[in-house]
Amino acid sequence: MLIVTNNPMITSDMTNVPIRFKEIEYVQVLSLVRALIVDEKMILVTHPLSGSIKPNETKYKSIILEESKQRMIDLASLEMIESAQAVYDKFNEIHQRPNWSEKILKDFAWIDFYIMQSTCQRIGIAL
Repeated sequence: MLIVTNNPMITSDMTNVPIRFKEIEYVQVLSLVRALIVDEKMILVTHPLSGSIKPNETKYKSIILEESKQRMIDLASLEMIESAQAVYDKFNEIHQRPNWSEKILKDFAWIDFYIMQSTCQRIGIAL
């Protein structure tokens, strides 16, 4: 398992799961995940648009992947991440994200963390 995230709260509170943290934008998290699917043949465990939060309504995104037993690109994962990138582009074109305050960003980080924590518990990943 691997968590790819731009949420610093994930790195500080989830210590039992390998984490690839980068201080990058939401859309760059999607691009990084796509690269892992294509280059390292990883498989999506969580949907890239999980949480019912529109991509332009938060700054943080965390996605869980796992290694594939087959050394082929998982086409379902590739299709999902490319669809998520298209959704991001669509929402970003309609309404770009505002300059949120630190308090709001902290709330977004907590929401993303809570979704990851709940997801990890549901799929049996020890935190």
